[in-house]
Amino acid sequence: MSQARQRRPVLSSSDRDALKSRLNDSYAGDLLSIARHFGGQPAAHQARIQDIDHTGFTLAWEWREDGQLQSADMQHVMREFAGPGSVIQEVSELAVEACRELGEEPPRLARDKQAIDSRRLVDFAFVMPRPPVAMLVLAGLVGLGYLALVDDVHPMVRFTRDFVSQTACYYVFVGCLVVHFFEACVVCAVCQLIKTFQPQQMSTGTQAKWTAGGLLFGVFCLHVFAAKIMRQFALADAMPANRGPRPR
Repeated sequence: MSQARQRRPVLSSSDRDALKSRLNDSYAGDLLSIARHFGGQPAAHQARIQDIDHTGFTLAWEWREDGQLQSADMQHVMREFAGPGSVIQEVSELAVEACRELGEEPPRLARDKQAIDSRRLVDFAFVMPRPPVAMLVLAGLVGLGYLALVDDVHPMVRFTRDFVSQTACYYVFVGCLVVHFFEACVVCAVCQLIKTFQPQQMSTGTQAKWTAGGLLFGVFCLHVFAAKIMRQFALADAMPANRGPRPR
């Protein structure tokens, strides 16, 4: 009896939508370079993946000529399909060649792939909030603490007592401290997880900086940290280790 024939992997509907969304949203510049070079249209100003499956993808682009909006597309056939990661890999290779021929800097896809290959998905170096924002946050905390803890405030700020009582300032101040402390604990725990599983990405010093940043600046510091976390998840989802079996 002959051995059962191995089924060629295909892209599910959810995988197709996810790939289209990722390429069109995160790598629009790389797609535009591919359209300008392989599509032979240097004036193209927008490019998007129209359709994609396990056999290949359709790339469409637009440009203006004599004031009229023009459009065209091209079909690319996959050399080999082994899962969503192989699609990212092939688009990356096309983008690298296009950028090299166009004299542009290496595409973002290639830079992300280099980060994946080196297992350093995201640089978690601490990012300080902008100086004006940092000064405003610290000044706000100090001022609120002053109004909350000092009975006989300076005459220049005594008018605030007509609008907000010392008791209200106290509760708001304590609430801010609790929220900042909670945010710092969450950041410290997440940094510890990163340090445990990817020690080359997170040092004890960096963990301490992010924790202190969360304690002092709260959300004004943590939104950068959260963006780095989301970026790591996006990159990890495209890692070659997630590919399926190679077709025979």
